Amino acid sequence: MAAALISAAVFAHGFYSFARGETGTAVNVASSRRTAAAPPSGTIAPIIIGDSLARGTGDETGLGIGGRLVDDLRQRKFKTNNIINIAVNGARTGDLLQQLESPNVRELLAESNVIVVSIGGNDLWGDNFRNAPARDPEKILGSVLEQIGRTVASIRDANPRARIFVIGLYNPFASTPMGAMLTPLVNDWNAKLIEKFARDPNIVIVQTSDLFRWRDRLSADRFHPGDEGYALIARRIADAF
Repeated sequence: MAAALISAAVFAHGFYSFARGETGTAVNVASSRRTAAAPPSGTIAPIIIGDSLARGTGDETGLGIGGRLVDDLRQRKFKTNNIINIAVNGARTGDLLQQLESPNVRELLAESNVIVVSIGGNDLWGDNFRNAPARDPEKILGSVLEQIGRTVASIRDANPRARIFVIGLYNPFASTPMGAMLTPLVNDWNAKLIEKFARDPNIVIVQTSDLFRWRDRLSADRFHPGDEGYALIARRIADAF
């Protein structure tokens, strides 16, 4: 069972490595250091970080999760700043941890009160499963989860009070013959995320797996969400306000 599961993951890797996405407010995180301001009172000041899902790859409108979240919140009469998007296509947990060491990124986090994070998918689909079947999938899940824990700890160090939304994993191959074998891995990962951060009331794990399991909400690259998929993920976040 494990070998078939990993084989399906190996098959999955090639479908998204070329994809690019553009959304959100561009930020030069290499600019000169400045003094961070406190998040505004009574206004949602969001930032989104992580990988191509956070970046918005596959959304033809260019809005992605971040832009759609802002639109949704404003429709609900929340006073909301434009979102800052510093996500990077192809980013893995190690890449994000390195990015979080930047003083300018930490200042941006400190100035936000809502932080949306999508990371870990490339570690699971790419780094560990693309070359050869893993002997111990649970060990790999645990290793990536530890990296996610370090990521959240770094964010918390920069901003102890912000609400953090961590995007869960979905199975883009649920409708394929091999896709059903990936679903237990996805479910296991999402359960581990919930358990990992259950004691932090300011962390929400945003479930996405059900959004793609029975309906085709993928983009043309057959890996990232399409417009509807991104809209529903953003709605899940907005529903938590």
